[in-house]
Amino acid sequence: MSGEDALVEIPRNDWTKLRDLYVHKDTDPQGYPCINNFINWVEQEPNLEVKFFSLNGDWEEDGTFVLIVDLKIKWKHLFFNTLSDDLDRVTRAVECLKSFENQYSFFGFSSRVRPVVDYISQKYYTKKLEIVDTFWYHASKELIDTFVIDPPPGIKLSNLTFDDAETINEIWPHRHTNSVNFVKTLIKFNVNVGAYDESGKLVAWCLRLPIGSLGLLQVLDSHKRLGLGNLMVRSLAKKISALGDQVVAPVVLKNVASKSMFEKIGFKPIDTAHWAD
Repeated sequence: MSGEDALVEIPRNDWTKLRDLYVHKDTDPQGYPCINNFINWVEQEPNLEVKFFSLNGDWEEDGTFVLIVDLKIKWKHLFFNTLSDDLDRVTRAVECLKSFENQYSFFGFSSRVRPVVDYISQKYYTKKLEIVDTFWYHASKELIDTFVIDPPPGIKLSNLTFDDAETINEIWPHRHTNSVNFVKTLIKFNVNVGAYDESGKLVAWCLRLPIGSLGLLQVLDSHKRLGLGNLMVRSLAKKISALGDQVVAPVVLKNVASKSMFEKIGFKPIDTAHWAD
């Protein structure tokens, strides 16, 4: 890395220009939907700690950026991307951070840029970086338009509320220190869906991640085998599609049941996506 390399913050009034460079990257986990997500969040809450950076002030030609989001949870979320086929500049941009371990979580990056994370892991981590690999599924608008939302008897669908955050976080397999704040942020800013029984108890849910995808899909053990997982996916897919966005979803490679469900619904794998911390 050149000693002259430095991260230069991209002003907020330029974020839409950066986003629009990625208009054709509408299924890339850190492409258009991701950038647009944080534009929308900051418009609603300007004090959020969201910062885009370029390498040496140059981002307009190849769209290279680093994005740091501090939601006051265990680690800051780190996003990055480039439109260039050469990963040198984006690698140098990420490398400008210099210190990573116990500070950042690499959030939902595509297979194309995984070499960047592998390089950073080998050079800057004393412990092995834990990487979660997922299939990256996509559902076409034509498919989603055929979805019929038909809750079973005794089940009502509604938007989630802050009161649901603790329940969701409690059984989230990837929960961590203060992760309930992450759940609350998703509920506050992004479309979501919850299924409630006749007593008003939350029994199933699905949220939308900052990278634009479905996430945190869960059904309580007491209500499994009722098709609620399938229903949550179809319901949130329709909400996201109605916004004009592509519908994508990560499924952990080893989660055979979820993989089978998404493929039965009609989702197709288009890539792999990865999380690392």
